[in-house]
Amino acid sequence: LHTTRGVEQLVQLLLVLARDPARLAAMSELIALEGLLARIVEDHQHLLGDKHLGIEYGVVSPCTLLAPPAVVQAAVGNLLRNAIENSDRGCIRLWLQADATVVIEDPGHGMSPEEISGIYARIARGGGRDGDGIGLELIARLCDHLGWKLSFAASAQGGTRTTLGLKANRGAQAPT
Repeated sequence: LHTTRGVEQLVQLLLVLARDPARLAAMSELIALEGLLARIVEDHQHLLGDKHLGIEYGVVSPCTLLAPPAVVQAAVGNLLRNAIENSDRGCIRLWLQADATVVIEDPGHGMSPEEISGIYARIARGGGRDGDGIGLELIARLCDHLGWKLSFAASAQGGTRTTLGLKANRGAQAPT
């Protein structure tokens, strides 16, 4: 079931990239992001397996967004999956800001400034896959296509902080 959902999300993402962003309005729905975030976390609990790892919420501000729900779910889910796969123990924290920004902070091995620069360089040139699930490059292309913002930074706890700003530059944000 999880594999089927993953393939379905990948197909959805590829279809979105093939469409003109203006035509995406027909696929968009008003999404309560805090509810969708809870479902994404629930869908990824099985990946924790026997790791000494948990997922906890920071502040989750109520907010709504006009976007294709399956695309938002696939993008956030991929970033959460990466955090789980790159962490062995501790707690992954995620929170949602009122401006439709999702932040995921993992306790993983962390990345040096050079490694973070390398991710941006791979994304910029559309580089190959390095075990990134459906690929950070694909998520980055999706973000460019929809006017979203994706960024990475070292977290204070030694892991990685990933920030996904879902507020489109084209005004697709619905009022909260």
